[in-house]
Amino acid sequence: DDNSGTDQQNGLLPMSQGDALILLAAVAYSMHVVRLGEYAPRTTAIKLAASKATTEAFLSIALVAALVFVGSSAQSSLPEFVNKIGHEVVDYYNAISSAVMNGSVLGSDTSIGASAAAILWTGWITCAYTIFAQSFGQSRVNPTDSNLIYTTQPLFSSLFAYVLLGELLGVYGYIGAALIGIALWLVSSSG
Repeated sequence: DDNSGTDQQNGLLPMSQGDALILLAAVAYSMHVVRLGEYAPRTTAIKLAASKATTEAFLSIALVAALVFVGSSAQSSLPEFVNKIGHEVVDYYNAISSAVMNGSVLGSDTSIGASAAAILWTGWITCAYTIFAQSFGQSRVNPTDSNLIYTTQPLFSSLFAYVLLGELLGVYGYIGAALIGIALWLVSSSG
């Protein structure tokens, strides 16, 4: 970021576009938890999960269609990464079409079978099941307590990354973990 030196001289923390997007995502997710806390006690978890999964499926299809449009067109005025992803989606779609036409969709010389398995795993387990589990849990826990539980996610991610992958935290990682722990302790002990 070109302004990071100036921001640090002014006593401000440097904030990139990615930082702003993460902050926006945290606010949006908190609003989701609050809304889910309102609706979860009123209906079944399976109905909420089905509704959310259907909405996500339609939005995902719309996103892929938009990316195919962007990737099929000449250069657009969109950011470079959008154009690049659009071209990658079109290339992948062309590879799938070619594999279907050649009859090699599940052959060992193509990644289509592995991609299909990854798509099914992602759709069924990491999306549909977690939507159901969150809806089920939030029908029994209020939104404030839910957000406190979700706040521990980075701590558990770091723990699993260490155990499974041998990854280590840097100084800022330890500071962040300590701040999360302190914030959780302050909130939970304030009664």
